Amino acid sequence: MTEPLPVVHYRCATCGGTGVDSMADTCRDCDGFGIDNHGA
Repeated sequence: MTEPLPVVHYRCATCGGTGVDSMADTCRDCDGFGIDNHGA
């Protein structure tokens, strides 16, 4: 049996994991989640 691979999330580099960009608006790269969902 193979075990499922763990899902690893990294902080979004654009907003530093805050979910907010430099203009105090929702970060477009991570949709405000603060998680890098585009991979490396």
